[in-house]
Amino acid sequence: MIKQVKTKNAGILGIMRSAAFVTGFKEGQTGKHLRYDAYQYDINSQWDYERGRLLGLMFDGPLKVGKAVNRGAALYLALAFRQKEIL
Repeated sequence: MIKQVKTKNAGILGIMRSAAFVTGFKEGQTGKHLRYDAYQYDINSQWDYERGRLLGLMFDGPLKVGKAVNRGAALYLALAFRQKEIL
């Protein structure tokens, strides 16, 4: 059983910059299988990884433009949150 972890408010860009999100996004876009044990000891990274995978499956553009997060991808993620397609 996973213990409750401390939560914090994180903006969309902060989530999208995390290494776990980037990894999940890349794996989702390339069609790699879900790694169920990815980040199993860090629940926040686990959530970021899963959100990245989902966005990677839904959004066909790049995650970053140069070093900056692609604003189109950020808008897509915001809409997916709003429509509860991604939690």
